[in-house]
Amino acid sequence: MILFDRRSFRAFDYLLLFDLTLLLGFGVLLIASASNEGHFQRQIVWATAAIVLALAVSAVDYRKLTDRAYELWAISMLVLVGMLLFAPVTSGARSWLSIGGVGLQPSELAKVAVILALAHYFAEGDPLPFGARGLFVPSVLVLVPFVLVASQPDLGTASTFLPMLAGIAWVAGIRYATAARLTAVAAGMAPLGYFLLKDYQRARLLTFLNPEDDPLGSAYQVVQSKIAVGSGGVLGTGLFAGSQSKGEFLPAQHTDLVFAVLGEELGFIGVTLVLALYLVLLLRVLQTARLARDRAGTYIATGVAALMLYHLLVNVGMVIGFAPITGIPLPLLSYGGSSALTSGIAIGLVMSVRTRRFLN
Repeated sequence: MILFDRRSFRAFDYLLLFDLTLLLGFGVLLIASASNEGHFQRQIVWATAAIVLALAVSAVDYRKLTDRAYELWAISMLVLVGMLLFAPVTSGARSWLSIGGVGLQPSELAKVAVILALAHYFAEGDPLPFGARGLFVPSVLVLVPFVLVASQPDLGTASTFLPMLAGIAWVAGIRYATAARLTAVAAGMAPLGYFLLKDYQRARLLTFLNPEDDPLGSAYQVVQSKIAVGSGGVLGTGLFAGSQSKGEFLPAQHTDLVFAVLGEELGFIGVTLVLALYLVLLLRVLQTARLARDRAGTYIATGVAALMLYHLLVNVGMVIGFAPITGIPLPLLSYGGSSALTSGIAIGLVMSVRTRRFLN
């Protein structure tokens, strides 16, 4: 499974690794500013582990993993079922599993299993354009974890499985007419989903539509994050000198709203730099999808790109008021081990695809 030779070292994506390290480094700095010393120290460990995992996974032949994709998917689903049955309720949800005193979120790691399963399915199928029938199995692979995670309840994390299917199906060759019809059906059913939401989820949606109705209640996060980003100006207030973060006006400032800390303390320049690093990451992942030696590698890289882009757009969007609050972290910057480790594994898979594009 593990292969090293001169071609592997030459083909390795050092730029992607460097970009990953810089983003994780920015995250550690922002968490040091926005939180306590304990969070800062733990995030150093998580960031280091993410880099080590990325390197370790890059050394594994991704084709060996796709061959076992359905097994990995089944194990992930069993863990998610076990979470619903046995996990303690933490912050109103059965999302966290404690291993040796360390909290992990299995739904994060399940994203990697879903990407591998989708890549395996589409790589084994006919490469010709496909219609709705060709989406039956992939839909099952995605909807099962979607329902299990949404039942925890964690609708934000559950929603992250959908763009992976959309991105991979698009690259795999779904017919344009089929994609258009499914999009229209999804848009038409969206209003019905409102009645399936819990009360706090409805409040978040209404807050997004009319934040001025309750600025000190359900809209507090949005209002404070927009104030923080706006107060940063061009150069920012300076690292460790944000009035919103230091005054603890920002809730979840080291997790979901870390981008607001970035905007306040490092300003437009800092935001532009970090977004440029994300752009480099996405472009390298998409380039790997184009250069991959087989369809499985292309679909793995596509799924990772779709996942990262969705996280980025939703998290930044909710910080600046363009999307409802969903609790989706900013990958590589937000505090948390599960998110960092999942990102490290995902990037490691992309590195594995790129490294083996010339190997037999």
